[in-house]
Amino acid sequence: MHKSATEYLGQIDYQIQFLHQYYNTQLLPKDALTIAKFQRVYKYIDESYRNGFMSEDELFNVYGYFLSTIKKFKRNAENRLYYNTSDYQATIEKLGRMNIRLVPIYHELVLVERNPSIKMEDFLDVDFPHHIYTKQELVQFSLQIFDFLNFQQFKIPQNILEQLLQEMAYNYNVIPYHNFTHAFQLVQLLFSCFKKSKLKEFVNDLEIVFAILAGLAHDLNHKGVNNAYKIKKSKKYNILTSETAVLENMHCATFFNIITLNRNLDIFSYLTNEDQKVQAKRLIITCILATDMGKHFKLLGKFQKRVESTVKFQPSEVQDELAEFQRLSSEKNDDRQFILNIMVHACDISNPCMGFQNYMNWSYLLSQEFMDQTIKEANIGVDVTGFLVYKDKPTFYGGQIGFSSILYQQPRKSGVPTLVNNWNSIF
Repeated sequence: MHKSATEYLGQIDYQIQFLHQYYNTQLLPKDALTIAKFQRVYKYIDESYRNGFMSEDELFNVYGYFLSTIKKFKRNAENRLYYNTSDYQATIEKLGRMNIRLVPIYHELVLVERNPSIKMEDFLDVDFPHHIYTKQELVQFSLQIFDFLNFQQFKIPQNILEQLLQEMAYNYNVIPYHNFTHAFQLVQLLFSCFKKSKLKEFVNDLEIVFAILAGLAHDLNHKGVNNAYKIKKSKKYNILTSETAVLENMHCATFFNIITLNRNLDIFSYLTNEDQKVQAKRLIITCILATDMGKHFKLLGKFQKRVESTVKFQPSEVQDELAEFQRLSSEKNDDRQFILNIMVHACDISNPCMGFQNYMNWSYLLSQEFMDQTIKEANIGVDVTGFLVYKDKPTFYGGQIGFSSILYQQPRKSGVPTLVNNWNSIF
């Protein structure tokens, strides 16, 4: 079932009027000219159809492509306009303009005072207050983290890295949760874990640098909906799509598309040999794909078996061949990559590991994004995901307890704590 020409017409008109009303005066002159061109093209297509110069099928194809182009321009314009604003504040302003109701708990988010001077010790704090900083500031913090990791040894010019991070920030949308602030939160916690543990002796400098970059890229162009929504929408409009890691593959593609469209930002070209380039790209891809929640229990099960074999293994003349094969070893490229995949995934869902108020802040934002998805589901006529609907605070707390019990209690009951307790001796 396709959208009708009338549906497309209404959506295109709404998008153009929205751009003209809210963004026209704030955009660069070239962007204002683009909006004017949109209006002329819209008028031309509409007149061509009404005068019989365009068939219904032709109109459908043209409208679909045109609407997609306008939405992409709108997202890019929003992201650039709000670069000097915190994602939290930008989202409040955007949802207000769109007349989208905020869930009651959204107003309970508590912001602390800003720290005028951020040092390494602050980045090591698992309770870092992410929401009070603008995207521009978070880009600068990211550069500091790369500095602490001595990324200069790879001969990547700092201005090139900064431009790449800025372009990545521009490709994160103004949504409540899966925004650039969330990407930085993952990276900041990964950096903290790296500096505080023996992980820095298990992986090499190249690997942690590109795992950090993967963390910053892991939700690029996220639109605030999950994989299930994307699949339901595709089936609704008979769009052929892969049903495996839909979002995660898109995030990967967006990252490499940024470099393809901006060849001067190709940081891989500064690596000294092909092996490094292949290794860096594999880390980016595998770390992003590891954030697919649909693969959580499979990934955890594999990790648990590897942990058990690692703890069981003891160097001696008589070897347990299976334990030898499955144990984690810093000498194996695939093992180092696997551990970083695990770490990126763990940091991605780490909210319950924070201080309670910070944890609640992130949960409030996610509740808003969930609610926004159910509105989109209702608008396109697919089944509404009931558990994403915000009902009341007791139900919200129950959902958080359930999430933590399923995702965090199982690792505690497995061999994972054994690995943590024996980390120093194992590696």
